[in-house]
Amino acid sequence: MTISSFSSNSRRGISSVVGALIFTVLMIAGFSAMSLALDSQSDIVNTQRVVSDIELKKQQEQFGIAVFTDANNILNVSVDNKGQNPVEISRVWITNKTLATQPATPFSVNSNDAFVPTGFTSNVLSSQLLYMMPDTYDVKVISTLGTVKIAELTVGSGSSTNGLRAELITDPPDVIIGQNVTIAMVVTNTGSSTIENVVPGSVTVSPSLAVLASSSPIPASVDLTPGESVLFSWDYTISGGSGDDVTFSSYASGIDIDGPVVISNTVSDVSTLRLPTDGGSTINPDIVTDDLLARPQLFFVIPSSQGESENAEALWGINVVNPINAPMEVSKLIITAFAPGANANNVIFDRSGGDCTFNPVSPTVGPDTDWSCPSENALMWQDNLNPIIIPANSTRAFLTKVEPGKPTGNIGLESILVQGSVFTTLGSFGKSGYQSTMSSDTTSIVNVYLSNLADSRSSSDIQSSRIGISPDSIQTFNIVFADMDSSSTTAINSGAKLIINVPKDWEDVTVTGNSGFVSTTVTEFGDTSHQIVGITSDLLGSATNPTDTITFTARAPNLTSDKLYVMYVLAQGTTLNGFSIGPLSEIILKVDG
Repeated sequence: MTISSFSSNSRRGISSVVGALIFTVLMIAGFSAMSLALDSQSDIVNTQRVVSDIELKKQQEQFGIAVFTDANNILNVSVDNKGQNPVEISRVWITNKTLATQPATPFSVNSNDAFVPTGFTSNVLSSQLLYMMPDTYDVKVISTLGTVKIAELTVGSGSSTNGLRAELITDPPDVIIGQNVTIAMVVTNTGSSTIENVVPGSVTVSPSLAVLASSSPIPASVDLTPGESVLFSWDYTISGGSGDDVTFSSYASGIDIDGPVVISNTVSDVSTLRLPTDGGSTINPDIVTDDLLARPQLFFVIPSSQGESENAEALWGINVVNPINAPMEVSKLIITAFAPGANANNVIFDRSGGDCTFNPVSPTVGPDTDWSCPSENALMWQDNLNPIIIPANSTRAFLTKVEPGKPTGNIGLESILVQGSVFTTLGSFGKSGYQSTMSSDTTSIVNVYLSNLADSRSSSDIQSSRIGISPDSIQTFNIVFADMDSSSTTAINSGAKLIINVPKDWEDVTVTGNSGFVSTTVTEFGDTSHQIVGITSDLLGSATNPTDTITFTARAPNLTSDKLYVMYVLAQGTTLNGFSIGPLSEIILKVDG
């Protein structure tokens, strides 16, 4: 009986164990299936995000091309980046249109030539020597995002003799009736000797009655050495019927250093007239230099670097632009800054007292209580009862000084992502793509900004915009490069650079003062914009030298309607503890037409 009872109990125990094992296997299988499903769903979402991001960047990508050969029939493919993001060119296809089979040959673009910064023109084949036989070709340029541009190239048998080669582009190809179209002519000396006094010839416009006004070419004339190129540009105000094509034709001429007059080939391009996008007769002026959008535009003031320092207050801010012909109310804006990292608890803004300590900057926007730190990673201005009213086609600065926080560990934050959001009667919108930095050690707090007075760090003098500028007036600007702390042991190494990008159409740019800089240079680009670069001569941020200033004058554009321009100010260098700096100030300049 004992044996029989033992056997029965054993069988029941074994059955229980087997049942438990089966339940465990089924449970593991269920969890595995669920995990696979979640992983699959996550992959789908991530793929959708990547595709959406690529499509958005492709829509924002805008560039033109100019194709020509030099005196030795070496191909030059110049890419003019007109968009807001850098362009990466992946491949160039060349099709011989003369041969019956029209063979097409691909050429990969070298990595050091592939990237064209926004606002620049670059030869993407500069490190590849492609010799072109006399023939007619189609040159197709393809970006990594899939944007395709095609230009025809004719290489003549006599292209190696003394002469000029011209290419002409109209921008935009679709122009609003009554607005301006820009003519850009690239002229290259394809000869073996210098050609002097190169100028664009008279322009033939068809129909001629389409022209309402025109400007003179810039530059007026140049001397070209063999293989050298120049970009001439000038504007036409045109009118006519919607859908009409306006053809521009011209050439270039010069005097060979040996005596004879040289005339280039005749080139042409077409712009098509369009009605305003609202379909009415009233045209909203293009008051922002980039794009005119019926929503608020955001432009930033960002410090870099930051770090613990004595009585340190970093300057932060946003310029909110109202681009429409009606008032706009702003009730709230937020600056969010965070460092990448799964478990990061870094404090970007010091809230040791429960909230940030603010020092409102002129022009004061609301009392101290309007600014707050809802978290260690956010600055917020809010006033729902008394929102700020921004007039039509104007801007308003929201600026404050706030004490920086610190990283959680002993490692500096080499990149802090910054984005802004604004709540208005046009809706709430955000803007990203900015960054700052934070040192783990005591270091300089670095800002660049526009000031009423040279070398001033006073809140009452700091500005990030200037409105009410009269057309064709001479304006004086003080751009300050500042260490915002009061410590004498933190500083920026000598040799740092202050970079000022004066927008196009501003003329007669002249440096009148460069306190603290060993040298300053002014460069004019082909689109008439200017860049001022100053190099510091001594430690910046010491007790005797907390700031350096470049003072310059510039003539405002002569306009008949209001227009806003963005002057970008940046700096490069390192602090005494070897931390890189990179402050930014996007200064809004409003010219009243």
